[in-house]
Amino acid sequence: MPIDIPIVGARSAVWITGQLHLFFAAFILGAPIFVVICEWWGHRSRDERYERLAHETMKVVLLAYGFTAISGAAFGFALMGPYSDVMVHLFEKFGPLFGLYPLFFLIETVLAYLYCYTWGPLARRKGLHILIGVALNVVGTVVMLLMNAVGAYMLTPPASPESAGIWELVNNATWSGLNLHRFVANVTLGGFMVALFAAFMFLTAKTHDDRAFYDWMGFTGNFIGVATLMALPLAGYVYSKEIFLYDATIATFMMADKLSWFFVVQGLLVSLLFLGANYYMWVSIRRVTGAEPYRAYQRPTFTVILAASVVWMVPQNFLPDLVTTAPAGVAAQDIVIPERAAFLGLMMAKALAVTAIILLTFLTYMCYRRAIARGTMRWGEIAPQAQYALVFVPAVAVYTMGFMGAIRELARQDWHVYNVLRDTTPYWYTTPLGHTGVMAGIATLVFFTVMAFIFWIGFKLGQAA
Repeated sequence: MPIDIPIVGARSAVWITGQLHLFFAAFILGAPIFVVICEWWGHRSRDERYERLAHETMKVVLLAYGFTAISGAAFGFALMGPYSDVMVHLFEKFGPLFGLYPLFFLIETVLAYLYCYTWGPLARRKGLHILIGVALNVVGTVVMLLMNAVGAYMLTPPASPESAGIWELVNNATWSGLNLHRFVANVTLGGFMVALFAAFMFLTAKTHDDRAFYDWMGFTGNFIGVATLMALPLAGYVYSKEIFLYDATIATFMMADKLSWFFVVQGLLVSLLFLGANYYMWVSIRRVTGAEPYRAYQRPTFTVILAASVVWMVPQNFLPDLVTTAPAGVAAQDIVIPERAAFLGLMMAKALAVTAIILLTFLTYMCYRRAIARGTMRWGEIAPQAQYALVFVPAVAVYTMGFMGAIRELARQDWHVYNVLRDTTPYWYTTPLGHTGVMAGIATLVFFTVMAFIFWIGFKLGQAA
């Protein structure tokens, strides 16, 4: 009789703790990259705002390290009982990696504390301080690479895992694609979370100087977030191609079978992400003196992005999988896209739609940059609606990360390690779309609740002290 976890069940416990660990890990990897870039640029440009932005953000990152460790420990404990066979298998295959992981995480934590608490003492030796920040990011990236190897192996193990060496297990078919996708996504998340902090501080600021600074901080965070967001679909395509080349069965299961409607929801989520980012930029342009000529592009841009989003979400048919037939009394033509519009359900149309969304976002981005370069930015005078957009975008981004992570895990079907170790627990089945969406929502809600606590301590109490 397999061990289960009372009340919530083993799968839900592992799901929530594992997802929270990944959320916190993504934040503590992505945000320090943003912080070090800001510190370096502030030192080079002599702009003290970048220095303040980097230092305040790093205080929040430091607080998040503890929750990353706590959620990781909870994830490990949740796995040990119900999924002990998985743990044994992975430790047998990746023993050296599991030995290196805590070592590198310890080094990363030490560097994070050193980087944060030497900010003042090394104020006159900026080069050395920035070098510590670079080392922090290098070690953090190594930690991500180590754990990505295990996750990628579970979906795409080598042909003969029994005889494979450690490097063959690590450098499996999707390790590079997963590394690229997660790295870009982590930097995107870091930028958007900084913008979220800035939005809250802007809305609660008491002085115009503070509003001006946090307005600028939100602009900077969104700038980094949008810049990397535009590269994220390309990284996703690279990762998807690696999965397709590894095993077309997985690709069919994801794109045309039980997970096909998950990708329809993914299209909705990513479209909301781009719409929110564009909305912030267009509202932000309104407080730039001399930017009036650029406003004429706003409505056509949103119209095209909205139309492309609709194309992205059009399914090929309205059946949940490849084996389900039409219900009794329902004609076949009533559950498929009409023939004259059938091309909208094909990948070619969806690829063109995504390309249009990215190009239009880039156009907005360039208009935004040119308006700022030619006009005068009135910091602190942005409409409150823009700050709500800076809250909405990170919320959608985190939920999308959780939802797409679930798709990657569910792509293994009834295997813990695809075609190597079968899932014989009561939870071997693919969860329905509604259940998956709720679980991703719970993980997102818990993450933002904890981040609100961290943010309150790091910003509000930190300022009061």
